[in-house]
Amino acid sequence: MTEEDAKKIMEQLKKYTEETTSSKEKALQALIDAGLVKADGQPTDLYRN
Repeated sequence: MTEEDAKKIMEQLKKYTEETTSSKEKALQALIDAGLVKADGQPTDLYRN
């Protein structure tokens, strides 16, 4: 990976983070899409203590 590739990836991650954390609803949807929480905000079975 070149330095240019790394910069491009970092820019994409920054943009994704800004969009995802712009509202509570978008943040929750990102967590649901990733399989970390259910629609009610509770952790999925895999992530429960």
